[in-house]
Amino acid sequence: MDSLEEEDVDVLVCSHGVFVPKELEAQDLEEVKFMMDVNVMGTFHLIKPVLPPMKRRAKETGVPASIAIVSSQAGQVGLYGYTAYSASKFALRGLGEALQHEVFADNIHVTLIFPPDTETPGFAEEHRLRPETTNLIAGSGGVVMKADEVAKLSLNGIKTGAFIVPCGFEGTMIAIATAGLSPQPSSLWAFVEVLGAGFMRFLGLCVQWNWYGVIEKCHAKRKNEELSLAHGGAEKS
Repeated sequence: MDSLEEEDVDVLVCSHGVFVPKELEAQDLEEVKFMMDVNVMGTFHLIKPVLPPMKRRAKETGVPASIAIVSSQAGQVGLYGYTAYSASKFALRGLGEALQHEVFADNIHVTLIFPPDTETPGFAEEHRLRPETTNLIAGSGGVVMKADEVAKLSLNGIKTGAFIVPCGFEGTMIAIATAGLSPQPSSLWAFVEVLGAGFMRFLGLCVQWNWYGVIEKCHAKRKNEELSLAHGGAEKS
């Protein structure tokens, strides 16, 4: 990546990522490290060598440069079975917020993109590997978008210099609910976030209560299955 220091870079899109869905108790720490290395450190390795030529290019041309980081809705809201993945994607938000402070005066815009489940070649396998509880929660209201739709929204967000790019209606609601201290270059959206914060907090709590209900039912189901197996084994003995 050091060769990038000699190249003119106007837009950098960090869209790589790996995901191994599993409860932390059942997940090997090497898998956790793998996700953190690729999703987080991989992003640092892409951005760091690009900064010098990007700053130089923006200064010489007067045209804003852009760094786009593809996170995930799992980088806004933690979900059962996504412990390591969410940690890596939440880290990208912190990276993006702090980096925007550092490059704002250099006419560089940082854009964070938060796609939901997306129809990609790996999605079917990911869905198959997810814990049953995760699939039940995701299926209770989650939206699966096409890759072209996510790409179009991402490109529009980069062009307009948006800091956060939500995907779809659900993504917009989550973005409002989790806005926190994130930068907001649009006065209109800043007003919407302030106005909608209280209601979205209430709606978010309702969603969380529903998720915990699903988790409790799945936990009870597993306990009953374990008791049935133990009872059957005792009878045979």
